[in-house]
Amino acid sequence: MRPAELRFIAGLLLVVAVPGLLPAEEADAPAAAEPGKPGTRLTWEECIGLTVTNSPALEASRQGVLGAEAVKKGSYATLYPQITAALTGDRTFTDQKRGGVGLRAGTAYSTEYRGQLSLQQTIFDGFKTKGNINQAKAELSLAFANLGALKSVVSFELKSAFAQLLYAQELVKISGEVVKIRQDNARMIRLLYDGGREDKGALLLSEANFKGATFELEQSRRNLVVSGRQLLSVIGKDLPEPLRVDGELEVSPLPVLPDFKKLVYQTPVYFQQQARADAASAGITIAQSGWYPTVSADATAYRSGTGLLPQDREGWSGGVSVTYPIFEGGRTYFNVRAARASLLQELATLRSTTNETELALSRDFKAYVDAVDNVGVQRSLFEATTLRYQIAEAKYRNGLSSFQDFNTITDNYVNQQKNFLAARREAVIAEATWEQSKGIGAIP
Repeated sequence: MRPAELRFIAGLLLVVAVPGLLPAEEADAPAAAEPGKPGTRLTWEECIGLTVTNSPALEASRQGVLGAEAVKKGSYATLYPQITAALTGDRTFTDQKRGGVGLRAGTAYSTEYRGQLSLQQTIFDGFKTKGNINQAKAELSLAFANLGALKSVVSFELKSAFAQLLYAQELVKISGEVVKIRQDNARMIRLLYDGGREDKGALLLSEANFKGATFELEQSRRNLVVSGRQLLSVIGKDLPEPLRVDGELEVSPLPVLPDFKKLVYQTPVYFQQQARADAASAGITIAQSGWYPTVSADATAYRSGTGLLPQDREGWSGGVSVTYPIFEGGRTYFNVRAARASLLQELATLRSTTNETELALSRDFKAYVDAVDNVGVQRSLFEATTLRYQIAEAKYRNGLSSFQDFNTITDNYVNQQKNFLAARREAVIAEATWEQSKGIGAIP
């Protein structure tokens, strides 16, 4: 190599190593790291704990379970005697001269108080109470299934938001490294252009690549802010921003191929629809109660007299009553028809839900496996493009390759870093989707 060429390469290396030798507008790239601000750093376990405690959606669903449990307990009330107490007072004015009644006719009046204790017991109501109890049990089962389904949804949202924030944090780092690469390349090509070794098109393209990398860095920083707020919205609690998380974009080992048909019967979606069908079945029992007589017994004990605590007279009564509706305009008949139609509708929906859930499970499992396998592919491509970039950079610095080849390889290297990161994020989200399909997740 000629001495002039050696001096040229030495000068090139000096320029690359000393940023101040370039004009100010090219050397001033944005820093990759965000300036330090007071904020919040969370681990995955801390995010789960905060979500369980603060999520309004989970709290609403838990209250729904408590309400359904109260309704179920209340449905047993008819099986127990109904006891009531009453105290009444009457004051009567009578005009003895005119035989009339008036407030000013104070010649004669009487006051009577009556205390009464009544007990009523339903003996038979056409199995209506049994139907109400079964329906309340089904509604409670539905509430539990709704809570389970919501837990899997919130778990998916939390895991996806956590993965997105990890992705955004890593993307800022990668974008900062890309800015450094584009900046160094722009310096090197400017020097080559000034020495007559490169054309202006290469110079302009390298400068445009540098500006594009700067834009993507700022864009990734804005995306980092949005991703933090997205995670906060899932957690359901205001925390000091910016929010950052600690963790890795990794997935669990792939499970063996499951039996999707058996797996369907363990999902909250199936439990929800089964509970609706059970409630509809109980509705038939309630509707048919109109065809049966109602048998009840009652007993009453009383005291009456002129004092506020009457003790002048006392007595009691009791009896049994049987009522039977002879004609009610066909109301019971049509109620039974409607209840049966509702049950058939829910059973048909249950069959449809079973088939759709089985398909969704198989589809989501396939997507999960594909996403995990893609991570391995993208990792291999990243390692290959990294080595190619290192070789291409050395060759271009020594004048052994063209700008077009070097720029193409650099673009591939930059893009593959982002592709590899995105593949890891998508694998985590695919795992979260698979867990949601099964009705499980991180939320206890």
